[in-house]
Amino acid sequence: MARISRDRDDVHIALLRGVNVGRTKKVPMLALRDLARSLGFGTPRTLLNSGNLVYAAHGTPTDEAAIALEQGILQHMKVSTRVVVVTAAELDLIIEENAIDGDDVDPSCLFVSIWRDAFDRHALLPLLEQDWGHEQLHLGARAAYQHAPEGAAESALVDAIAEVLGDRVTARNWNTIGKLQALVDDVAAAANDDA
Repeated sequence: MARISRDRDDVHIALLRGVNVGRTKKVPMLALRDLARSLGFGTPRTLLNSGNLVYAAHGTPTDEAAIALEQGILQHMKVSTRVVVVTAAELDLIIEENAIDGDDVDPSCLFVSIWRDAFDRHALLPLLEQDWGHEQLHLGARAAYQHAPEGAAESALVDAIAEVLGDRVTARNWNTIGKLQALVDDVAAAANDDA
């Protein structure tokens, strides 16, 4: 298990919505890391090619970081995207609050939709009252958990959440969430080494 850094509380996770899907909205991960450095963020690391950035925030609040990243991506890469930023503690809570588990749950078909603002949770409450058949829905404090055994592309539930929240939400599968948590500890350890 990775060493938990004294600087872990300063590590943030930025999740870009809808980039590098198909031929549009291309955001190179090297350029994203360079942008993060230019904004004063430390030890930026990316995961996969789908817009996952983990960095040392150096005290910058999550809402300010989201706006700065959105503006920087638009200015330097000519891509308009929404960015959801969470702290390491919020990511830990997102993982802890997952109530959908069991041997029949495929982690690649368990989707975590993280919303931008706290009030977005209330907009999703009516979805809990609907019958989603073999799909499952759980709401945590900062994320909606959807098990869609046939995948996101075939999921009415995943579509419903996206329809209700629009660009104020971005989703990752459970495997990616776990990899992001591991990357948080790597960035925190690197920040300690740089200190």
